[in-house]
Amino acid sequence: MTNLIVQGGRALKGAITPSANKNAVLPILCGTLLTREPVILHRVPDITDVRKILAFFERLGSRVEMDFHTGALRVHHGGQLNREAARLPAADMRSFLMLVPGLMALFGEVTLEDEIKGCTLGVREIDPHIEVFERFGAQVTTRGDAIAMAIPKGFTAA
Repeated sequence: MTNLIVQGGRALKGAITPSANKNAVLPILCGTLLTREPVILHRVPDITDVRKILAFFERLGSRVEMDFHTGALRVHHGGQLNREAARLPAADMRSFLMLVPGLMALFGEVTLEDEIKGCTLGVREIDPHIEVFERFGAQVTTRGDAIAMAIPKGFTAA
């Protein structure tokens, strides 16, 4: 991390606008599944992972209005959503894992279609994530490379 050293004995004043980033916006986008109310976000970056999640939301039947020029996003999961579209192509993007809790809350179940190998950092197992879902009450089954998770009684505290 870069150090900022201020000398001179005078108070700093002014304003900065921090840049938007992937590690902040992806969990926020996934969290929008937890409400049926419209969500408005500003300064959403135009990056591939954001576009993939928004395309997934559109396949679900969510209403997505994105202006990448201004970074303004309005997303609404309040309509009739397509349960069949909730299959996650997890091998495509590791951050799809963050959609699992919201989808289980909406539909009671979710399937990760492909084996998740990792990302540009290399192979990273998802077992710790699966264990967390199980501790919160998910029933997990494996079918070939797909992982199905269901939460028939809802989430339980852990």
